[in-house]
Amino acid sequence: MKMDLSQMPFSRAYSYMALSELSENFKGMENVQGLYLRTVHGSAPKPLIARIIPTVDGKEVEYDSRLERVGLRLQAAGKEIGFCFDNSGTLLIRGMGEGVGISLDFLTKEGTYDYIYEIPHDGVIRYMANCYKNNCRYLVWAQKGDIVLEQKWEESSSLYSKLHITGEDGFVVVLREIETEWDGVCRTYNFETSRESTEQEFLAFYRKMPECPMEYKDTAYRAAYLNWSSLVKKNGFLTRDAMFMSKNWMCNVWSWDHCFNAIALSYHYPELAWDQFMIMFDHQDATGLLPDSINDVHIVWNYCKPPIHGWALDKMMKNMELSRGQMEEAYRCLEKWTCWWLNYRDYDGDGLCEYNHGNDSGWDNSTVFSILPPVESPDLQAYLIIQMEVLSNLAGKLRMETAEKDWAQRSSKMLEKMLKHNFRDHLPVAVRSGNHEIIENDSLLPYECIVLGRRLPKVIRKEMIKVLYGNKFYTDYGFATESPDSVFYRTDGYWRGPIWAPSTMILLDGLYQCGEKGLVREAADRFAAMVTEGGFAENFDALTGKGLRDRAYTWTSSAFLVMTHEYLNGD
Repeated sequence: MKMDLSQMPFSRAYSYMALSELSENFKGMENVQGLYLRTVHGSAPKPLIARIIPTVDGKEVEYDSRLERVGLRLQAAGKEIGFCFDNSGTLLIRGMGEGVGISLDFLTKEGTYDYIYEIPHDGVIRYMANCYKNNCRYLVWAQKGDIVLEQKWEESSSLYSKLHITGEDGFVVVLREIETEWDGVCRTYNFETSRESTEQEFLAFYRKMPECPMEYKDTAYRAAYLNWSSLVKKNGFLTRDAMFMSKNWMCNVWSWDHCFNAIALSYHYPELAWDQFMIMFDHQDATGLLPDSINDVHIVWNYCKPPIHGWALDKMMKNMELSRGQMEEAYRCLEKWTCWWLNYRDYDGDGLCEYNHGNDSGWDNSTVFSILPPVESPDLQAYLIIQMEVLSNLAGKLRMETAEKDWAQRSSKMLEKMLKHNFRDHLPVAVRSGNHEIIENDSLLPYECIVLGRRLPKVIRKEMIKVLYGNKFYTDYGFATESPDSVFYRTDGYWRGPIWAPSTMILLDGLYQCGEKGLVREAADRFAAMVTEGGFAENFDALTGKGLRDRAYTWTSSAFLVMTHEYLNGD
């Protein structure tokens, strides 16, 4: 498939390396435009490892890129340069044709103590790029062809360090990430064999994705590739193999994003699905709080994310069977997480919980938070109501009769209070904690409580559905997160306008439970068509469908896979 490396990086499952095409001065990094090898390790002060420069007869040339059989192919001046991974830490680069070459500029001027040193071994020179700026090291050698090192040393660093690679009729170069010390092994690689093996690994993953309608097969393939290539191996704070939200720039796991990836994997990949679901709970605080985000070296506690975990687990349990041990673990974790909200986020003691910040809701800058929080928003109560029901269900399966009844009663009691405090004229409202003053806004966020489905009174469902499928939020592409008629609406306003995958998926789940199958199918089709055209973007322009922000975001690909499978496969 045609691959826009400025949109979707080239990588593979479990690797911390990725290749991207970057515009000049991308995100203020003072780089020139070009193709870059990057690291997605959280420990890297700078993510750019080296600029990759295709050459013919020693001169830089323009190129077109294409992903073929999970290998990257660059076509330049009638020549071909291919990239494939043999394993998560080894990248192979092959040039085919007379005069073809590449230069690897390791950007040593960007990092103090960066340089390349030679390692003679068995009559062959290996080159170790010591990239202190990236907190990484890379061993490079030519299996075929020649490498010339161009470097200028000054005091304790090199002002520049470049490897120029050529061959009479092509070349094969091996680039291997070295975590601690090189083991002295330099095996011989076959480019085609490595690519074939990697392709088979991907296809095995692809076959475990939820089945999508034929009209979206190509998009489903790209979605599977994105999810597969966004995996990284467990390392540091990543206690399990993890699916990053992206290997572009959102190289973390956030504590609600991971739920959508877990659901997509739960159909036919239960082990990996369970790991995605539980990875945040591995760091659950003694109080029950979950971190906002993690990567291999950082944990962020400043914020949290909404408690959609019970809802997500309920979806997963419809697709996969949990062992007793998994049910016990899920119960303990969800109980602590639910009690944290009840114990630490009900400041006015009214039995309803609050968000301390828009970030805690996942809707960072929603107009629900246009006044100083804390805010009692109906979506939060809805998630907790469902989570308590799931706890009751798990307790029943584990024969914990008292807990089963207790969680059912607590869920019912919160629903009763929510209906009293979070609805006016049968429509959902967000209110200030304490005085329950209504917060005026045109955000979609309060309507996410439709996820309660038939738990809501009929008159409320009717009025909410009327608004959702009216002109307030619904566009040709789906549900805007802020009404386009709002004075606060912005085309690229993050949660003040654009369409997002998670908000869409949660809404459609609730609407489907309300019996609105036709409307759900229509909305799912609009979303799928938008993704097919606009890519797996972090979010989308609500009026044009254009992809915005990070264009290779896994919760978008996962939501696409789930919604097309659930709502567009037949009746």
